[in-house]
Amino acid sequence: MKKKDYNDIIENMRKRKVVSIMGRQVVFVGGKRFTIITDESEEYMKNIVERLDTRLRSIISTNPKLDKDSAALLASLDYCDEEYKIKKKLDENKDQMKQYLSEITRLHMEIDSLKREKKEMQMKINKILNVDPDDVVTEKPSEKKIIATGKIEKSVPKILGGAVQQSLFNNTKK
Repeated sequence: MKKKDYNDIIENMRKRKVVSIMGRQVVFVGGKRFTIITDESEEYMKNIVERLDTRLRSIISTNPKLDKDSAALLASLDYCDEEYKIKKKLDENKDQMKQYLSEITRLHMEIDSLKREKKEMQMKINKILNVDPDDVVTEKPSEKKIIATGKIEKSVPKILGGAVQQSLFNNTKK
């Protein structure tokens, strides 16, 4: 291969920034050529290299006296700082998620307890009103409601106060 052809290939590779060759990827960062062995796609590596190149150019443009090695070190520090903050935020989010799941579990337990309490109260009301079990309609397996018959409606005011009575009839009319 002629030197001119080789130089053209290298120049073309620099323009693309990443070239895959048999599981190896040739990348150009800061004008330097690196061969990397990776399972990542060429597109992924191209995005990473472009991001790093952009960071290096930004660092060098803000301080032109820096050499490329110092700029690379500062870019590395920037990325390490960014990664640390992201991991810290991820850990905080995981902790928050655990708290949410714990709260959801607690609320489910409270709902179950309230359902049991409701069932017990309904049974007590039925006992007080002497409701025949055949007068109880099951809409859902976990819920039973009283059919408001004339007999029950007349006896409720004698037994229950206003707010409880209103709540009972609101539930039975649904």
